[in-house]
Amino acid sequence: MSDMEELTPREAFLSSQEILSTVEWDDVLLDHQAASEAIALFDNHMSTLLQAMMSIKTTKLSRFLKDAVLTLSRPIKAIHRIREYIAAEPTTALAQHVQEDQDVFGAFEERVSATVCDLVHKIVEFWDGQQIFSLRLSPAPENERNNQHYLLVYLILLLLDRWVAPEEMEAASSYFEYTNPKYKAFSSRGPNAPPLPKKDTGTTLRHLKTMMDLCAECHLSIEDLLVWKPTPVFSTGVDEDDDSYDEEALIEDNYPLSETGIATLVSGMIYAMINSSQLSTIFTLPLTLAQDWVFTTAGGLASGFLTNEETQLPMADKALLVLLYAIDRTPIDGFEMDVLDYCSMDSSMDRMGLFQIFQVMVSFAATSSSASHRFFCFQGLDRLVQACQDDVKMYLLEQLVSSKCPYESMRAAAVNLVKGTVERAFVKLDQVRADNMERMRTHGPTMDGSIGEVRSPFTSPLLLKTFVPSIWRFEVKAFEHSPLKNEGAWLDKHDMFMHALNFYLFLLMRDSREDNLTEIWSASNIEETRKEFIEPLVERVQELKEDYIQRLATAEMRQDGIFDDDAMEPPVHRIRSKNGVVNFDIDMESGDEDSDDDEDDDGMRRNGGPKDTVVDLNQKMMKLEIMDELLERIQELTAPVEQDDDE
Repeated sequence: MSDMEELTPREAFLSSQEILSTVEWDDVLLDHQAASEAIALFDNHMSTLLQAMMSIKTTKLSRFLKDAVLTLSRPIKAIHRIREYIAAEPTTALAQHVQEDQDVFGAFEERVSATVCDLVHKIVEFWDGQQIFSLRLSPAPENERNNQHYLLVYLILLLLDRWVAPEEMEAASSYFEYTNPKYKAFSSRGPNAPPLPKKDTGTTLRHLKTMMDLCAECHLSIEDLLVWKPTPVFSTGVDEDDDSYDEEALIEDNYPLSETGIATLVSGMIYAMINSSQLSTIFTLPLTLAQDWVFTTAGGLASGFLTNEETQLPMADKALLVLLYAIDRTPIDGFEMDVLDYCSMDSSMDRMGLFQIFQVMVSFAATSSSASHRFFCFQGLDRLVQACQDDVKMYLLEQLVSSKCPYESMRAAAVNLVKGTVERAFVKLDQVRADNMERMRTHGPTMDGSIGEVRSPFTSPLLLKTFVPSIWRFEVKAFEHSPLKNEGAWLDKHDMFMHALNFYLFLLMRDSREDNLTEIWSASNIEETRKEFIEPLVERVQELKEDYIQRLATAEMRQDGIFDDDAMEPPVHRIRSKNGVVNFDIDMESGDEDSDDDEDDDGMRRNGGPKDTVVDLNQKMMKLEIMDELLERIQELTAPVEQDDDE
């Protein structure tokens, strides 16, 4: 150490840097004894490095700070790689050995974190009060402190990326249930169930709080982070001994900030706002709440992390939290058509259009491996649709229910989104009419009752023109793929048909025959829907009933041991369905289409599917009965209109 004291600050810095560069952290951290020695070496020389930096002229500090940041980043990344290896290969001997030395990792993380805190505090001491920084590097002398700021923010976001982002904190679910208590009953835990046991996140929350407090210390602008566009790292290729190295190394985007760290920081800020008891922090910089915040933050940031890969769920959870927060703070009926594909001309402010955000959310809601996240995302989609003006709502919903949508489950669920939007439009219309009636009572009978009545496309004939082809018509498909002929295709479309029928019945009852605002009650629309949708469904339901009844008879006899596999023909038997809904007497001799002759000895039906089971067939029969009752209700409701037309 005495030799170090005789060196100039620059010489001490370079000597310390050279020694630290010899440490191979990936190898060292896998050996307990070597790790202890290397950590001691790291502590000693980082202290020397920091002392040397404090003696360097502040006008040239960022040149040396760059190397200090890189020195710190090497062990941070090494720890991250080792932890990834343990997660991917937990049963290997090497992983088991590392697991035994977790205390070494934890202690070293705390040392690095403490060193980063010390570095940040010492650098910030040179700044004169509140500074306005931009996330850019520049060799110009007047931007020296801005360069310092950039490098410190890079280091903080690296720690967020490596130590906080991989951890699960239930951010999206806690936020959604906090802001929408009515949905708590539908959460994966239920309204009163205790929380599921979770791994200890105390260390993760402590790291998050530390990094967020450092952000406040650095006067970090959250707005700059949210619109910052990362670019790949590149090397200057200049010799370190060259005096021009320091200037040329400080080129904009040489050290791109971490998108993962940014997303974690933003979600952590929101998490702190709704879970202040678990995470109190001085990081209170305001989030941008303007309408286009959705484009800058939720779109450009979160969309990159909404993925259906199970290993990426922790980041998807954080991304979904940012989206839900942004969408919750957008005004109802605020987005106009011109923002569908909105994109700024400024390359530093690239933003995703509303339609791109919508597509990302649809894909995640349809394919995520987490049922709770699918639910939260779908509810977020509903709220996003509400934030649009009526013409945008119409366009987005039409895309969702269109046959071009690749996710059949999403198409079915989207019918409910359309239904909910129509209901809200009618509620709004009812309120306007009630207000008009009140004004008429106040101002007298001369008041025009139509004044102030607002019409929406969802309470007009445009509703049917837009959605009839996608919801209440059968798609033109090849014979073997038609749900009216192919049982597999029918089962795939069953939910879509049920939602469509419920929506049709709802609209018939909500839009009175006297008003007929949507023209749902017009004779031509009633007749066309009956011929093109209702009657084909009625016919198909009856065909499937007859088919299932015969197959159920065979399955019940096989289950009860009545059927003799050696018999040439099934016995004539009268059965009663066990599902409590279908009560038919079946003559088994009439069912030759799915008789046991169509089954192989290995328990498979000759059409390629497995043998029917009583439970499976009863469930299918139950679904058919429910649909049949719904069809009967619709036919009863529309029958008087048909009779009036005949008269």
